[in-house]
Amino acid sequence: MNAYQRVMNTLGGLPVDRPPVFAVLGAYGGKLTSTDLKTLYSDSSAYVAGQVALQKEIGLDLVMSAFDYTLISEAFGGEVAWFADQAPNMKRPAVRNAVDALSLPLPNPQQTARLPIILDVTRKLAALYKEQVPIIGVLPGPCILPALLVGIEQWMEAALFDQELAQKLLDHTAPFYVSWANALLDAGADCLVATESMASSDIATRNMFAGQFLPHLKSIFTQINGPKVLHHSGGRLNHVLDLLPGLNGLVGITVSSKDDLTEARQLIGPDLTLIGNLDNLTLPMISAEETYKMSMARLREAAPGGHYILCNSAADIPLTTPPENLRAMLAAASDYSVGVGGDL
Repeated sequence: MNAYQRVMNTLGGLPVDRPPVFAVLGAYGGKLTSTDLKTLYSDSSAYVAGQVALQKEIGLDLVMSAFDYTLISEAFGGEVAWFADQAPNMKRPAVRNAVDALSLPLPNPQQTARLPIILDVTRKLAALYKEQVPIIGVLPGPCILPALLVGIEQWMEAALFDQELAQKLLDHTAPFYVSWANALLDAGADCLVATESMASSDIATRNMFAGQFLPHLKSIFTQINGPKVLHHSGGRLNHVLDLLPGLNGLVGITVSSKDDLTEARQLIGPDLTLIGNLDNLTLPMISAEETYKMSMARLREAAPGGHYILCNSAADIPLTTPPENLRAMLAAASDYSVGVGGDL
């Protein structure tokens, strides 16, 4: 069974030879190819070379487009901060308040800034790995997208104190979001992962998410022509998990290392794939043996009912993480399968 079959069977609730193993490894590909990160995130061939190196050296069950949202901020007119040891970050938003953001033109995914580079990455990955390794497109959630235009503080001020303005900004950015998501799918992505910070308990209460943002999320998801995974984006998600089943095209949910896996399964039901919840910050500091034990504990808790993918719980795994720890995740998944008697 190849990685594509393994992941698609898991999402569909079909038998697999072992649970799939994911990890967010964009910058790590640059480490393996000795590529500086500005080049990695600005040159499609360089980024794809990093994903190829990861497949050869580690062999996890995915390749992915860049977990880099500065390309969206930049496309709207923002400025990017580059680093030697981590993915880029937003240095300056395009505008300083939500009212001005309503006048920003919407970027063209095929033409604006670095957006075409990521589409080219996706096409090149598809040419190499289609139906062999799943190609995952990564993008921010539609409800956090305005923060990439105005900054998180200004976006939260509008969301908390001027809901009419916040809704106008969501409506303004919606056509771009839909076009970008569908462009990634058209370029060859098999599935999209949307990191929706407004679903996180660290950002919004359950009532705020349910009243202000869930309707927008539902509307956007109906316009995206492919399978989608909702990602916690760093904070707890269990407080809203029961609201998510039934979203159009939703096939999985990634929970944080702070969420309880058993409770998460009870909240989402048996038919959605649960993904997570290894702690990113722990992985660089522990041994391969400890990584193996931690991975096996997650598998024993969440994998018996199927519909589970072992994965780290946040964005890019730190570059200081030993490759042996990543291989230990795979070893745990293989040994778990052997321990339960083959196909799951």
